[in-house]
Amino acid sequence: MSRVYLDSGYLDVHGLLAKGLPFNFAVGGRATGKTYGSLLETLNEKRTFLFLRRTQAQADIVTRPEFSPFKRICEDHELNISCAPITKYNSAFYYYKETEEGKQVPDGGPIGYSAALSTFSNIRGFDASDVDLMIFDEFIPERHERPIKNEFEALMNCYETVNRNRELQGRKPVQLLCLANANDVANPIFVGFNLVKTANAMLAKGREVYQDNSRGLCLYMLQKSPISDEKRNTVLYKATEGTRFSEMALDNKFAFNDFSNIRSRPLREFVPICAIGKICCYRHKSDGTYYVSLHKSGSPPEFSDSEADVQRFKRTFGWLWDAHMKKKIIFEEYLAEHLLTKYLK
Repeated sequence: MSRVYLDSGYLDVHGLLAKGLPFNFAVGGRATGKTYGSLLETLNEKRTFLFLRRTQAQADIVTRPEFSPFKRICEDHELNISCAPITKYNSAFYYYKETEEGKQVPDGGPIGYSAALSTFSNIRGFDASDVDLMIFDEFIPERHERPIKNEFEALMNCYETVNRNRELQGRKPVQLLCLANANDVANPIFVGFNLVKTANAMLAKGREVYQDNSRGLCLYMLQKSPISDEKRNTVLYKATEGTRFSEMALDNKFAFNDFSNIRSRPLREFVPICAIGKICCYRHKSDGTYYVSLHKSGSPPEFSDSEADVQRFKRTFGWLWDAHMKKKIIFEEYLAEHLLTKYLK
């Protein structure tokens, strides 16, 4: 089993990717070496990469020299890496050299590319056959960020565009490495990969590594980072000790999620009243409370998660929102609460 951290205390990105699994996730405290280590790995291993951010504005910012994700790497290793636009929506990273005339010009072909998930469909025709690693940085949005419609499907379409038919040609699949801080456990990517319950269980048990070889998944939840421990004594985290921000940034807790109404209840005490998508809603036989589970029993009215059926569900069972606000609903797991909230809003 590979180690999670380097001797320096930062994330061991090489060890994570060396497992050879196609879908990889590293969620942990701020400044634990996730982005730095991932990009340094591409240089050390000479891997052509796609550096992905959620929005076009975020992708545009990292192409600027002042905000380049390679800025610190270049300073530490005396390198000259910069970015140049390819299209309106994406750019390429190059090693640069200085000519005799004093001009900075690319020294060889692209070492990687940048793009935004929100606009990637506009460049689907580009040839990404040289890319073998996709780095999706900050894949969990902060609370103030706007959601991207069908975000998980957009990421899967992006992966399909880059991966193409290389597996059918006997080549290894592209590796996807998703990096983020612990802002929201029910983020679109965890929901899509069915990792919400897994992530919560890992945190509850203090487990840092989850690996599913059959699905090609590996999830790191960085809870014992030596760097996070050292940061506790810095001015920011002394000032924010005990706050949700500190719990998220240092302890890798999904501090902005409320788990107070999450617990398992025996279905025999409840009667099913409706089902929508993956969840089923139940009414208690005697005490007037409700329970939402990912397990369906009986034959209640069923709704799909299509836009039309969601509207039908809201018209008929919209009163469940009032019950939720009055703390009368218990949820089997956090994903169940996330889904019901999504359907009722």
